[in-house]
Amino acid sequence: MPEFDNSQLTLFAAAALFAMTLLMLVVRFVRERMLQSQDNRAMESLRKRRYQKYDDAHKDYRKFRKKIESGNTVLIDLIHDLGDDFVGRDRAEQQITFDEAFEAVSAIRGATPRSKIVVVLHTLGGYARPAHMIALALKRHLKKARHHSAKKNPMVVAYVPYVAMSGGTMIALAADKIAMDDTASLGPIDTIYGGFPSEAYEELLKVKGVEGTQDVLVMLAHEAAKYDKYAAKVARQIINTAHKARGAEPNELADYLTSGKLSHSEAISPSEARKMGMNVSTTIPDNIYGLVDARIRMIQTRVEEDEKNEANGDRPDTEAELNDVTPEKVLARMMKSRPTG
Repeated sequence: MPEFDNSQLTLFAAAALFAMTLLMLVVRFVRERMLQSQDNRAMESLRKRRYQKYDDAHKDYRKFRKKIESGNTVLIDLIHDLGDDFVGRDRAEQQITFDEAFEAVSAIRGATPRSKIVVVLHTLGGYARPAHMIALALKRHLKKARHHSAKKNPMVVAYVPYVAMSGGTMIALAADKIAMDDTASLGPIDTIYGGFPSEAYEELLKVKGVEGTQDVLVMLAHEAAKYDKYAAKVARQIINTAHKARGAEPNELADYLTSGKLSHSEAISPSEARKMGMNVSTTIPDNIYGLVDARIRMIQTRVEEDEKNEANGDRPDTEAELNDVTPEKVLARMMKSRPTG
C-alpha cells in the first residue's frame, strides 16, 4: 500500500472538498432551475384560469364535475352568483331556491345506500325551507347507509372553498364532515324574516310596545316568532351527531346557532367551528377548487359572452332566457320576503 506524506494528504483532502463543494453547487443550481420551472408552469396555469373565456371555463367545469362524480359518488353543487346584480348571471341562482332543492333531493333519493355524497357549497344562504329539504335528504341518506363511522369513513362530505353562510351552513351541518379552506367561513342559522333577524322584532316590541309599533311590524314579529321555533326544531333534527363537542349537550350546537346570539352575517372560521364541536377538516381536493373556480369564472364572463353573441347577431333562443331579465322578474325578486336561513 503506497504511503503519502502530509502535503499529499492535504492536497487530496482539498481536492475532495472542492469536488464536494462543486457537486453541491451543481445540485443546488439544478434544483433551483427545476423549482423555477415548476413555478413558471404554475403561474402560467393560474393566469390561464384567471383570464379564461366563458367556453374554456365551461369545459373545465364539466371536466371537474366528471372527475368528482365518478363511480358510486353523487355530486350536489350549490354554486351561486354572489355578485350585486338583482338577476343571477349565466342562470346561476343567487340564493338557495326550491328548484335547487327539488333537484338535489331527487339526486340524493336516487343514491344507493353505499353511495358517497359530495356537497359543494358556495352560497350566502337563501330561503329556509329549501335548505331544510336538502339537509333532511342528506340525513335520510345516512340512515340508509346505517353502519358507518362519520369521522373515520364519512359518507357525506360538505366542501366549502370560500363561503357557506346561513342555509348553506345548515346543509353543511347535515354532513358527516365539513371540509373548509383556511380562509372560508360558515355562519349562524338563525331566522331572517322580512329582512331582519327574528330577535330584532322581539327587541323592537319590548322597547316601543305593541301600540307604538307599526301594524305590519307587529304582524311580522308574530310570524317570525313562530318560524323561529320551527327553525330551532329543524336544526335539532338535521345537525349530524358528528358535530358535537366533547362533553356538550346533544342539542347545544343547534340551540347556539339558532339563538340569535351571533350576528347573522358573523363569519365562523374553521378554528372557531372546531371549538363549537364541528367535525371540520381544512383539506380540500384540487378538483373541488377547480369546479368552484370554473363555475365562478363562467358566471363572471357570462356578460362578456352575451355581448359577443349580440355583436355577432345572436339572440337568446328561448322565451325563458328572455324572461330572465324582465323588470317584472327583477321586481318580484326584490319584493319576496320569505323566511331565509
